[in-house]
Amino acid sequence: TFGKMKTHVEFTSSSFPKYENEDEETVNLERWGKRLAEYFRDELPAYGVATKDILCEDWGWLVYIENSDFPLWIGCGPVDDIDEDGNVTYQKTERNCEFAAFITAEPSVLKKLFRKVDTSSAIERVSEAMQKMFEDRDDFSEVTWTN
Repeated sequence: TFGKMKTHVEFTSSSFPKYENEDEETVNLERWGKRLAEYFRDELPAYGVATKDILCEDWGWLVYIENSDFPLWIGCGPVDDIDEDGNVTYQKTERNCEFAAFITAEPSVLKKLFRKVDTSSAIERVSEAMQKMFEDRDDFSEVTWTN
């Protein structure tokens, strides 16, 4: 294990540029990241984390993780730059881009009413798999985990 459970990671990579026609699929034009979502979906099973579909959301892309106890997913997309006046500059570069990904577990309210739902082992399994995946490739840099 790599310490206290981490759920949020930021990293830099040039391997996931925006698809030429990706804006046609996104809810908000600058919320791209489909290549990264596809990468997580396609590569995580090799690290012991079964995945399902990806889905575009208004904030970025969602990767469903197979989990029978409760919905579990990874959200991902490029990190926005915010200047000192609070203006957002969206990352459009196809070179090195800073990305963020976060792991979310969503037990139902009904399940939580009748028993305590421990999501930590499922989240830890995904974060450890992602960390191994980052370590195995040269094209991820500045990988920083937080909770």
